[in-house]
Amino acid sequence: MQDVGDFGVNFFYNFFSGNFIPHGHCYLWKPELVSLHIFSDSVIALCYYSIPLTLIYFVRKREDVPFKSIFLLFGAFIVSCGTTHIMEVWTLWYPVYWLSGAIKAFTAIISFYTALTLIPLVPQALALPSPAQLEVANKALQEENTERKRVEQELREYKERLEELVNQRTAELAKANEHLQQEIIQRQQSQEKMGRLFKQIESANKELNDFAYVVSHDLKAPLRGIASLSEWLLADYADKFDEQGREFVHLLINRVQRMQNLIDGILKYSKVGRIQEESRQVNLDKLITDVIDILNPGENIHIEIAHSLPVVYCEKTRIEQVFQNLLSNAIKFIDKSQGQIIIDCLDKKDYWQFSVADNGLGIEQQYFEKIFQIFQKLSSSKDSDSTGIGLALVKKIVELYDGKVWVESELGQGSTFFFTLKKQQTNLM
Repeated sequence: MQDVGDFGVNFFYNFFSGNFIPHGHCYLWKPELVSLHIFSDSVIALCYYSIPLTLIYFVRKREDVPFKSIFLLFGAFIVSCGTTHIMEVWTLWYPVYWLSGAIKAFTAIISFYTALTLIPLVPQALALPSPAQLEVANKALQEENTERKRVEQELREYKERLEELVNQRTAELAKANEHLQQEIIQRQQSQEKMGRLFKQIESANKELNDFAYVVSHDLKAPLRGIASLSEWLLADYADKFDEQGREFVHLLINRVQRMQNLIDGILKYSKVGRIQEESRQVNLDKLITDVIDILNPGENIHIEIAHSLPVVYCEKTRIEQVFQNLLSNAIKFIDKSQGQIIIDCLDKKDYWQFSVADNGLGIEQQYFEKIFQIFQKLSSSKDSDSTGIGLALVKKIVELYDGKVWVESELGQGSTFFFTLKKQQTNLM
């Protein structure tokens, strides 16, 4: 044990021993040379010690710097190098070469380890973006940031516009809702009013039915009695009357017939729109032929159908009344030796346009509307056949089918009566 202790003491003594010749002897203690080495080594050591301080400051300020361990190794390596230069100055006077060698050995180990550590880090360091790449990336980021700010501004403006539109639409919806509520109230009031009107109409229809019953029974019966009595007078007492008496009896019979025609016309007019029959397909060519046979015009009157008439879906009696009244009206007012009546029909896409033209007396324009009013007539009161109901009946029937009726005429040249009927899906040609 004593030998080990003596070895340790001797090694420590030799480690710091001054038995060697100071390094200054090698420079022959020349002041200029010694000063040069002292200055150079001192400045180098000072610089070496300042570099790690700078690296430590940089690493602490830049927490994102990669490879921090290599900075620590570089710092230890540089400090060791600086210490060797301090020992160079120290050994000029104190020959502790063992200590100086140990420091150099430590510096060698640090240097070797740093070199080994640096080698695998070189590819990683080369993979780091260059300043030019960083500048391009930074420029791209700036552009992206500018674009993002622009988009954010547009989004803010859009949001403000959207909020404005929402507020506007909300106000419009509130206004529309208020208007709708008012319409609902008005509609309810209208429905109540319509209900009252329907009741009034039902009451009026009942009264009209009662009136029609009175007319058809209580008025026509006495007229039939007067007509029969007048005919008996002519048959049984014709030789008792002079010429004037017989004329008076004939006038009475004509007046009774005219009153019966008037009553029949009123009944027909009152039934339109109130009493309905089943609608069906009506062949107008056949219907017109039947109407002409019923009217039995004189041989001097020629009735022509210009084009084939369509098959329409309607009430047969109603359309028959229309053509019968128009044709009888045309026959009645032809004042020429040869009468001409032309029936025609034009396809107007959504509706049919019918016409009945004659070469009769014609009508002045000021009466174009008046003749379609009930009890309005242009003929002389002596004309027993005219009741003033026929054209009014035509107008009422046509309008019942959402059609229109009108006349075109020139005095002395004849008249053309037009009316329209909307086409139905079941119409056939």
